[in-house]
Amino acid sequence: MRIAGQSTIAATERALDVLAKAAPGELLKLPSNPRHLAGGAEASLAQLVISWAQKNRGTALQTYIENEAQIEDFVRRMPGLIAALCADEVLGQGPIRSVHSSLRRAALDRLEQLQSVRPKQGYRGPSAEIICADHLGRDTPYLLYLPDPHSGSGLRPRENFRDLAAWLLRAAIKGSYRAHVPPDAADAIGAMVYEIFKNTEDHALSDIAGDLLDVSIRAIKTNHHQLAPDQLARIVGEYPPLAHYCNALIVPHGATYTHLFELSVLDSGPGFAATWTGTPLDQLPLDAEEAAVRACFGRGSAKGKSRFGEGLPHVMRLLRRQKGFLRLRTGRLSFYIDFSVEDQVGEAILQRYQQTDLAALAPVAGSLLTILIPMRRP
Repeated sequence: MRIAGQSTIAATERALDVLAKAAPGELLKLPSNPRHLAGGAEASLAQLVISWAQKNRGTALQTYIENEAQIEDFVRRMPGLIAALCADEVLGQGPIRSVHSSLRRAALDRLEQLQSVRPKQGYRGPSAEIICADHLGRDTPYLLYLPDPHSGSGLRPRENFRDLAAWLLRAAIKGSYRAHVPPDAADAIGAMVYEIFKNTEDHALSDIAGDLLDVSIRAIKTNHHQLAPDQLARIVGEYPPLAHYCNALIVPHGATYTHLFELSVLDSGPGFAATWTGTPLDQLPLDAEEAAVRACFGRGSAKGKSRFGEGLPHVMRLLRRQKGFLRLRTGRLSFYIDFSVEDQVGEAILQRYQQTDLAALAPVAGSLLTILIPMRRP
């Protein structure tokens, strides 16, 4: 299975469809420098990599690496880094066929940097990643967990996540645009991320039977996109909900580009519906799965425990006011909310996305939530 160089959300959905129909043992061919990753597409590609790794334990990952110098390039993007952390064998194109040891070493070095007290040294431009590789015992990055917990999981308190969100916003958004970050953005985003990660400790580290997952990744991804709206719309054009949203963006007076803050949070657990119902996905009819996802998202809880608490509603209010965008991918379903739609009043409703060139969407590992917040929108 070859991943396209232009790895848009729609291209990733097509690759997931190929993966679902392939027998176990399907080789994954992953490019070193995928393009067109705006609007959450990089996190979407990472979700595909995890889905492949969970289904194909022991199967080799195929790369286009020909020499040692290309290894660092491969792990500098989140999908490549996660692939190197999940694959049991990695093949290259050079005279030394296996590059697994070198790539895993480089991936662990970068992961250690990202999980350290000074993770910014490992960031790529305006992009930031926080990654937990639970199956490797690398599950407590400094930004999310206390260095010396006395009891419990060691997850930092809620107020620390507010500080983390403020720090991520400052790291991603440059120059004068920082002044246009909504005052309550850090509170809303921090509360949401805290509640998601608290929930992943209860529901995303094991399968429905309670067995620990062989491959378990939890991650946060942020980015700052600085593009003309028509250019951004072309990049995401195969995904109509996001293309419509990008076409509605307004460039501030006197500016050339629009600026978007992107945040994605993903895990590799059973997903919304299986967690909510306690039923494996392959035993749930699609309409029952959709009802479970909507109930889980709408009521803000899973199995009677808090999934989002007040964090997600706060973010929803922020997105509504800032005319943002939300995408949720879990199980066999994809949803979105376009807050730029002027006639959308009252409670925002998840809109289900169905790709025209696919009869149905393929299942994915875990859940992926992406939000986009425009800066300086009139």
